[in-house]
Amino acid sequence: MILKITSSELDNQKISETKAAINNELNDFDFSKVVVRKPWGREYLTYTGEETDIWVLYLKKDGATSMHCHPNKKTSLIVLSGNVICSILNKGYHLKEGDIILFDKKVFHSTKAISEKGALVMELESPPNKTDLVRLKDKYGRENRGYELQNEMCFDLSEYERVFLNESDLHRKIGNMSISMENFKEFSMFERYLKLNKNLTNILIAGELIDKKGNKIKEVGEVIKIGDFKDNKDIRIIRPIKIMSIQKDIFDSD
Repeated sequence: MILKITSSELDNQKISETKAAINNELNDFDFSKVVVRKPWGREYLTYTGEETDIWVLYLKKDGATSMHCHPNKKTSLIVLSGNVICSILNKGYHLKEGDIILFDKKVFHSTKAISEKGALVMELESPPNKTDLVRLKDKYGRENRGYELQNEMCFDLSEYERVFLNESDLHRKIGNMSISMENFKEFSMFERYLKLNKNLTNILIAGELIDKKGNKIKEVGEVIKIGDFKDNKDIRIIRPIKIMSIQKDIFDSD
């Protein structure tokens, strides 16, 4: 299942009523050196790029992120293991392994793990900006607070298992998913890749494709399928693109 949620009048109303807090100590902070402890679990940076940062979140059972939004960036969530409820201001969605939900800028959302062993969720942020955060509600009392301070982070990385993704990685396992990165400069090669790998979920994390009218085909953070091009005969890659490909791990025994 792939869902895309756009902002509503209610989202805009709540943003105007809610104070945003920014932690200036995090300006130019290197998040790759820490695991960020959260009351609901923890998160760490697994990939960083000019257009997209990718984080891995572990949510313990019944742990839930705040009801929050990002005024200036889009967010895509992919369930890597377990089951979650992703809620917006007036609705909830049950997501299982492999499901994806894309939130546009300003959409208030919260994620809660409902499986016994908790859940692993991958979060793509486009553009990268960790302090772009407005918290509306939070069962841990963090309403109107900015992103976690350095004293809430773990700098001893031996305490936690982490997986880092880079351009040369093929089939790195995170949770129950196998993940790889691919780069393309020519549309013909990219189209061939999609045709040969129809079982993969492919997400654009950098670059730009346009049609013959100059319109963008997909935004960074969105899923790309071969069917997206069936009615477009003149597609060009005007900035080299990078995609992240995801599939159920073939060696997973669960």
